[in-house]
Amino acid sequence: MQVTQTPFNVGDYCAAMDRHEIIVNHDYQRSAKVWPPAARSFLIETLLLGYPMPKLSLFQNTDVKTRKTIKEIVDGQQRSIAIHDFYHDKFATSRKAELAAAAGRSYTQLDEDLQAKFLSYALSVDLFIGATKEDIREVFRRMNSYTAPLNAEEKRHAKYQGDFKWFIYRLSSKLGETFRNIGAFTEKQLNRMQEAKLLADLTYAILNGITTTKAAQLDQLYDKYDKGFAESELIEKQIGEAIDRVVGWKPLHGTPLMKPYHLYALLLAIEHTLHPLKTLAQSYDAKRHKIEDDMALANLTTLVAVLEDEESDPRFADFAKAGTATNVAEQRKVRFAWMCRALEPELI
Repeated sequence: MQVTQTPFNVGDYCAAMDRHEIIVNHDYQRSAKVWPPAARSFLIETLLLGYPMPKLSLFQNTDVKTRKTIKEIVDGQQRSIAIHDFYHDKFATSRKAELAAAAGRSYTQLDEDLQAKFLSYALSVDLFIGATKEDIREVFRRMNSYTAPLNAEEKRHAKYQGDFKWFIYRLSSKLGETFRNIGAFTEKQLNRMQEAKLLADLTYAILNGITTTKAAQLDQLYDKYDKGFAESELIEKQIGEAIDRVVGWKPLHGTPLMKPYHLYALLLAIEHTLHPLKTLAQSYDAKRHKIEDDMALANLTTLVAVLEDEESDPRFADFAKAGTATNVAEQRKVRFAWMCRALEPELI
Protein backbone atom coordinates (compact mmCIF):
# COMPACT_ATOMS: atom_id res chain seq x y z
CA MET A 1 0.00 0.00 0.00
CA GLN A 2 1.19 3.50 -0.84
CA VAL A 3 -0.08 6.67 0.86
CA THR A 4 0.50 9.94 -0.96
CA GLN A 5 -0.45 13.47 -0.04
CA THR A 6 -2.49 14.74 -2.95
CA PRO A 7 -3.18 18.46 -3.40
CA PHE A 8 -6.75 19.56 -4.03
CA ASN A 9 -8.38 22.91 -3.67
CA VAL A 10 -12.11 23.07 -2.96
CA GLY A 11 -12.99 23.99 -6.55
CA ASP A 12 -11.11 21.02 -8.03
CA TYR A 13 -12.40 18.65 -5.34
CA CYS A 14 -16.04 19.58 -5.92
CA ALA A 15 -15.61 19.39 -9.69
CA ALA A 16 -14.20 15.88 -9.29
CA MET A 17 -17.23 14.96 -7.17
CA ASP A 18 -19.48 16.32 -9.92
CA ARG A 19 -17.71 14.06 -12.44
CA HIS A 20 -18.09 11.11 -10.01
CA GLU A 21 -14.32 10.75 -9.89
CA ILE A 22 -14.58 11.21 -6.12
CA ILE A 23 -17.53 9.37 -4.59
CA VAL A 24 -19.07 8.64 -1.20
CA ASN A 25 -18.95 5.00 -0.19
CA HIS A 26 -21.38 4.62 2.71
CA ASP A 27 -19.60 1.47 3.89
CA TYR A 28 -16.98 3.76 5.42
CA GLN A 29 -19.44 6.19 7.03
CA ARG A 30 -19.41 6.08 10.84
CA SER A 31 -22.94 7.43 11.18
CA ALA A 32 -25.91 7.69 8.83
CA LYS A 33 -26.98 10.94 10.52
CA VAL A 34 -26.68 14.07 8.37
CA TRP A 35 -24.86 16.98 9.93
CA PRO A 36 -27.28 19.66 11.20
CA PRO A 37 -27.12 23.20 9.75
CA ALA A 38 -25.00 24.61 12.59
CA ALA A 39 -22.23 22.07 12.01
CA ARG A 40 -22.25 22.54 8.24
CA SER A 41 -22.16 26.31 8.66
CA PHE A 42 -19.23 26.09 11.07
CA LEU A 43 -17.22 24.02 8.59
CA ILE A 44 -17.78 26.52 5.77
CA GLU A 45 -16.84 29.39 8.05
CA THR A 46 -13.65 27.51 8.99
CA LEU A 47 -12.68 27.40 5.31
CA LEU A 48 -13.59 31.04 4.66
CA LEU A 49 -11.47 32.14 7.64
CA GLY A 50 -8.54 30.04 6.41
CA TYR A 51 -8.34 27.83 9.50
CA PRO A 52 -7.06 24.26 9.05
CA MET A 53 -9.49 21.39 8.58
CA PRO A 54 -8.63 17.76 9.45
CA LYS A 55 -7.30 15.60 6.64
CA LEU A 56 -9.55 13.85 4.17
CA SER A 57 -8.66 10.28 3.22
CA LEU A 58 -9.42 8.78 -0.20
CA PHE A 59 -9.07 5.20 -1.43
CA GLN A 60 -8.07 5.03 -5.10
CA ASN A 61 -9.65 2.13 -6.92
CA THR A 62 -9.45 1.32 -10.65
CA ASP A 63 -12.30 -0.55 -12.32
CA VAL A 64 -10.56 -2.96 -14.70
CA LYS A 65 -13.64 -3.23 -16.93
CA THR A 66 -14.31 0.49 -17.43
CA ARG A 67 -10.62 1.36 -16.95
CA LYS A 68 -11.83 4.29 -14.89
CA THR A 69 -10.09 5.33 -11.68
CA ILE A 70 -12.39 6.30 -8.84
CA LYS A 71 -11.47 7.76 -5.47
CA GLU A 72 -13.74 6.69 -2.61
CA ILE A 73 -13.96 8.92 0.47
CA VAL A 74 -12.73 6.84 3.39
CA ASP A 75 -12.59 9.55 6.05
CA GLY A 76 -14.31 12.92 5.78
CA GLN A 77 -17.61 12.08 4.10
CA GLN A 78 -19.74 14.54 6.07
CA ARG A 79 -17.21 17.31 5.47
CA SER A 80 -17.03 16.49 1.76
CA ILE A 81 -20.82 16.47 1.40
CA ALA A 82 -21.16 19.78 3.27
CA ILE A 83 -18.49 21.45 1.11
CA HIS A 84 -20.04 20.05 -2.08
CA ASP A 85 -23.54 21.16 -1.04
CA PHE A 86 -22.35 24.70 -0.27
CA TYR A 87 -20.52 24.76 -3.61
CA HIS A 88 -23.90 24.05 -5.24
CA ASP A 89 -25.82 26.64 -3.18
CA LYS A 90 -27.80 24.02 -1.26
CA PHE A 91 -27.56 25.84 2.08
CA ALA A 92 -26.50 29.12 3.65
CA THR A 93 -24.27 29.77 6.62
CA SER A 94 -25.74 30.64 10.00
CA ARG A 95 -26.84 34.21 10.62
CA LYS A 96 -24.77 34.02 13.82
CA ALA A 97 -21.55 33.20 11.96
CA GLU A 98 -18.45 34.90 13.33
CA LEU A 99 -17.52 36.11 9.83
CA ALA A 100 -20.11 38.86 9.35
CA ALA A 101 -19.54 39.09 5.59
CA ALA A 102 -20.63 35.45 5.22
CA ALA A 103 -23.42 35.31 7.82
CA GLY A 104 -26.68 33.97 6.42
CA ARG A 105 -25.33 33.63 2.88
CA SER A 106 -25.07 30.85 0.36
CA TYR A 107 -22.06 30.54 -1.97
CA THR A 108 -23.47 32.74 -4.76
CA GLN A 109 -24.45 35.40 -2.21
CA LEU A 110 -20.86 35.80 -1.04
CA ASP A 111 -18.69 38.63 -2.26
CA GLU A 112 -16.30 37.55 -5.01
CA ASP A 113 -13.27 37.68 -2.72
CA LEU A 114 -14.91 35.21 -0.32
CA GLN A 115 -16.00 32.99 -3.20
CA ALA A 116 -12.38 32.94 -4.33
CA LYS A 117 -11.19 32.06 -0.80
CA PHE A 118 -13.65 29.20 -0.65
CA LEU A 119 -12.71 27.77 -4.06
CA SER A 120 -8.96 28.14 -3.52
CA TYR A 121 -8.90 26.68 0.00
CA ALA A 122 -6.25 23.93 0.02
CA LEU A 123 -7.59 20.62 1.28
CA SER A 124 -5.21 18.21 2.94
CA VAL A 125 -5.84 14.79 1.36
CA ASP A 126 -4.21 11.40 1.93
CA LEU A 127 -4.65 9.10 -1.07
CA PHE A 128 -4.41 5.34 -0.43
CA ILE A 129 -3.10 3.57 -3.54
CA GLY A 130 -2.96 -0.20 -3.95
CA ALA A 131 -4.72 -0.72 -0.63
CA THR A 132 -7.11 -3.46 0.36
CA LYS A 133 -10.08 -3.02 2.68
CA GLU A 134 -8.01 -4.75 5.36
CA ASP A 135 -5.18 -2.24 4.84
CA ILE A 136 -7.57 0.68 5.34
CA ARG A 137 -9.01 -0.82 8.53
CA GLU A 138 -5.48 -1.30 9.84
CA VAL A 139 -4.57 2.32 9.04
CA PHE A 140 -7.38 3.61 11.23
CA ARG A 141 -6.76 1.08 13.97
CA ARG A 142 -3.18 2.29 14.20
CA MET A 143 -4.14 5.96 14.05
CA ASN A 144 -6.64 5.47 16.88
CA SER A 145 -4.04 3.62 18.94
CA TYR A 146 -1.90 6.76 19.13
CA THR A 147 -4.78 9.13 19.89
CA ALA A 148 -5.17 10.35 23.46
CA PRO A 149 -8.50 9.24 24.97
CA LEU A 150 -11.16 11.95 24.81
CA ASN A 151 -12.42 13.38 28.08
CA ALA A 152 -16.17 13.63 28.75
CA GLU A 153 -16.50 17.13 27.33
CA GLU A 154 -14.59 16.29 24.15
CA LYS A 155 -16.78 13.20 23.64
CA ARG A 156 -19.90 15.33 24.13
CA HIS A 157 -18.77 17.85 21.54
CA ALA A 158 -17.87 15.07 19.11
CA LYS A 159 -21.25 13.38 19.56
CA TYR A 160 -23.61 16.35 19.42
CA GLN A 161 -23.77 18.75 16.49
CA GLY A 162 -26.93 20.68 17.34
CA ASP A 163 -27.82 24.10 18.68
CA PHE A 164 -26.71 23.62 22.29
CA LYS A 165 -23.28 22.26 21.35
CA TRP A 166 -22.65 25.25 19.09
CA PHE A 167 -23.93 27.66 21.75
CA ILE A 168 -21.35 26.32 24.21
CA TYR A 169 -18.67 26.28 21.51
CA ARG A 170 -19.34 29.90 20.56
CA LEU A 171 -19.34 31.02 24.19
CA SER A 172 -16.13 29.07 24.89
CA SER A 173 -14.39 30.72 21.95
CA LYS A 174 -15.55 34.14 23.13
CA LEU A 175 -14.54 33.71 26.78
CA GLY A 176 -11.58 31.32 26.64
CA GLU A 177 -8.89 34.00 26.77
CA THR A 178 -10.74 35.81 29.55
CA PHE A 179 -10.81 32.63 31.63
CA ARG A 180 -7.07 32.23 31.13
CA ASN A 181 -6.35 35.86 32.02
CA ILE A 182 -8.24 35.75 35.32
CA GLY A 183 -6.52 32.50 36.32
CA ALA A 184 -9.45 30.11 35.97
CA PHE A 185 -7.87 27.75 33.43
CA THR A 186 -4.44 27.00 32.06
CA GLU A 187 -3.77 26.78 28.33
CA LYS A 188 -3.71 22.98 28.59
CA GLN A 189 -7.11 22.96 30.31
CA LEU A 190 -8.56 25.22 27.64
CA ASN A 191 -7.22 22.90 24.96
CA ARG A 192 -9.07 20.03 26.67
CA MET A 193 -12.32 22.05 26.75
CA GLN A 194 -12.59 22.46 30.51
CA GLU A 195 -14.12 25.93 30.08
CA ALA A 196 -16.89 24.31 28.02
CA LYS A 197 -17.77 22.12 31.00
CA LEU A 198 -17.94 25.15 33.29
CA LEU A 199 -20.22 26.96 30.84
CA ALA A 200 -22.46 23.90 30.51
CA ASP A 201 -22.61 23.61 34.31
CA LEU A 202 -23.55 27.29 34.63
CA THR A 203 -26.24 26.95 31.98
CA TYR A 204 -27.64 23.87 33.70
CA ALA A 205 -27.83 25.75 37.01
CA ILE A 206 -29.55 28.78 35.46
CA LEU A 207 -32.15 26.49 33.89
CA ASN A 208 -32.57 23.91 36.67
CA GLY A 209 -31.00 25.20 39.88
CA ILE A 210 -27.82 24.10 41.63
CA THR A 211 -27.48 20.32 41.58
CA THR A 212 -24.82 17.68 41.29
CA THR A 213 -24.11 17.52 37.56
CA LYS A 214 -22.68 14.21 36.49
CA ALA A 215 -21.94 13.25 32.90
CA ALA A 216 -25.48 11.91 32.45
CA GLN A 217 -27.06 15.25 33.37
CA LEU A 218 -24.87 17.20 30.95
CA ASP A 219 -25.49 14.64 28.21
CA GLN A 220 -29.22 15.14 28.75
CA LEU A 221 -28.75 18.91 28.55
CA TYR A 222 -26.99 18.65 25.18
CA ASP A 223 -29.59 16.18 23.94
CA LYS A 224 -32.63 18.17 25.13
CA TYR A 225 -31.56 21.33 23.32
CA ASP A 226 -29.88 19.67 20.35
CA LYS A 227 -32.60 20.75 17.91
CA GLY A 228 -33.23 24.19 19.34
CA PHE A 229 -32.08 26.39 22.21
CA ALA A 230 -34.30 29.44 22.40
CA GLU A 231 -32.71 30.59 25.68
CA SER A 232 -29.25 30.97 24.15
CA GLU A 233 -29.21 34.78 23.83
CA LEU A 234 -30.54 35.38 27.34
CA ILE A 235 -28.13 32.96 29.01
CA GLU A 236 -25.19 34.28 27.01
CA LYS A 237 -26.08 37.77 28.26
CA GLN A 238 -26.40 36.55 31.86
CA ILE A 239 -23.07 34.74 31.89
CA GLY A 240 -21.37 37.60 30.03
CA GLU A 241 -22.66 40.17 32.51
CA ALA A 242 -21.28 38.16 35.44
CA ILE A 243 -17.93 37.54 33.73
CA ASP A 244 -17.53 41.26 32.96
CA ARG A 245 -17.96 42.03 36.65
CA VAL A 246 -15.26 39.52 37.63
CA VAL A 247 -12.89 40.90 34.98
CA GLY A 248 -13.15 44.27 36.72
CA TRP A 249 -12.22 42.80 40.10
CA LYS A 250 -8.53 42.41 39.31
CA PRO A 251 -7.35 41.80 42.93
CA LEU A 252 -9.24 38.48 42.78
CA HIS A 253 -7.51 37.27 39.62
CA GLY A 254 -5.26 34.29 40.23
CA THR A 255 -6.69 33.70 43.72
CA PRO A 256 -8.51 30.55 44.89
CA LEU A 257 -11.84 32.21 44.04
CA MET A 258 -10.93 31.89 40.36
CA LYS A 259 -10.73 28.12 40.55
CA PRO A 260 -13.59 26.76 38.39
CA TYR A 261 -15.64 25.33 41.27
CA HIS A 262 -15.52 28.68 43.14
CA LEU A 263 -15.95 30.72 39.96
CA TYR A 264 -19.10 28.69 39.23
CA ALA A 265 -20.61 29.87 42.52
CA LEU A 266 -19.41 33.45 42.13
CA LEU A 267 -20.78 33.91 38.60
CA LEU A 268 -24.16 32.50 39.60
CA ALA A 269 -24.20 34.70 42.71
CA ILE A 270 -23.51 37.86 40.69
CA GLU A 271 -26.34 37.19 38.28
CA HIS A 272 -28.70 36.10 41.08
CA THR A 273 -27.97 39.34 42.94
CA LEU A 274 -28.48 41.58 39.91
CA HIS A 275 -31.48 39.65 38.55
CA PRO A 276 -32.79 37.07 41.07
CA LEU A 277 -33.54 33.75 39.38
CA LYS A 278 -36.36 31.46 40.51
CA THR A 279 -34.20 28.42 39.85
CA LEU A 280 -31.57 29.66 42.32
CA ALA A 281 -33.93 31.04 44.97
CA GLN A 282 -34.13 27.68 46.75
CA SER A 283 -30.39 27.88 47.38
CA TYR A 284 -30.36 31.55 48.42
CA ASP A 285 -33.21 34.06 48.65
CA ALA A 286 -31.44 37.05 47.13
CA LYS A 287 -32.93 40.54 47.09
CA ARG A 288 -32.21 42.39 43.89
CA HIS A 289 -29.76 45.23 44.39
CA LYS A 290 -26.83 46.99 42.78
CA ILE A 291 -23.43 45.51 43.56
CA GLU A 292 -20.99 48.01 45.05
CA ASP A 293 -17.57 47.03 43.74
CA ASP A 294 -15.51 48.21 46.73
CA MET A 295 -17.79 46.46 49.21
CA ALA A 296 -17.90 43.26 47.15
CA LEU A 297 -14.12 43.20 46.73
CA ALA A 298 -13.57 43.63 50.47
CA ASN A 299 -15.94 40.78 51.30
CA LEU A 300 -14.65 38.47 48.60
CA THR A 301 -11.07 39.15 49.69
CA THR A 302 -12.08 37.93 53.15
CA LEU A 303 -13.26 34.68 51.57
CA VAL A 304 -9.94 34.39 49.75
CA ALA A 305 -8.18 34.69 53.11
CA VAL A 306 -10.35 31.88 54.49
CA LEU A 307 -9.36 29.62 51.60
CA GLU A 308 -5.70 30.50 52.05
CA ASP A 309 -5.91 29.69 55.78
CA GLU A 310 -5.15 33.26 56.73
CA GLU A 311 -8.53 33.65 58.42
CA SER A 312 -9.45 31.18 61.15
CA ASP A 313 -12.72 32.84 62.22
CA PRO A 314 -15.11 29.99 63.09
CA ARG A 315 -17.97 31.91 61.48
CA PHE A 316 -16.53 30.89 58.09
CA ALA A 317 -16.05 27.22 59.01
CA ASP A 318 -18.76 25.85 56.71
CA PHE A 319 -17.42 27.87 53.77
CA ALA A 320 -13.88 26.60 54.40
CA LYS A 321 -15.16 23.04 54.67
CA ALA A 322 -17.05 23.39 51.37
CA GLY A 323 -14.06 24.97 49.63
CA THR A 324 -12.81 21.83 47.91
CA ALA A 325 -12.89 20.86 44.25
CA THR A 326 -16.19 19.08 43.97
CA ASN A 327 -19.44 19.46 42.06
CA VAL A 328 -21.58 17.85 44.78
CA ALA A 329 -24.79 19.84 45.18
CA GLU A 330 -24.57 20.50 48.93
CA GLN A 331 -21.05 21.94 48.76
CA ARG A 332 -21.97 23.95 45.68
CA LYS A 333 -24.94 25.45 47.52
CA VAL A 334 -22.83 26.42 50.53
CA ARG A 335 -20.26 28.15 48.31
CA PHE A 336 -23.03 29.87 46.34
CA ALA A 337 -24.75 31.17 49.49
CA TRP A 338 -21.49 32.63 50.81
CA MET A 339 -20.79 34.33 47.48
CA CYS A 340 -24.28 35.84 47.55
CA ARG A 341 -23.67 37.14 51.10
CA ALA A 342 -20.37 38.62 49.99
CA LEU A 343 -22.19 40.74 47.40
CA GLU A 344 -24.41 42.25 50.08
CA PRO A 345 -23.39 45.24 52.24
CA GLU A 346 -22.19 43.04 55.13
CA LEU A 347 -20.62 39.64 54.76
CA ILE A 348 -21.79 38.35 58.16
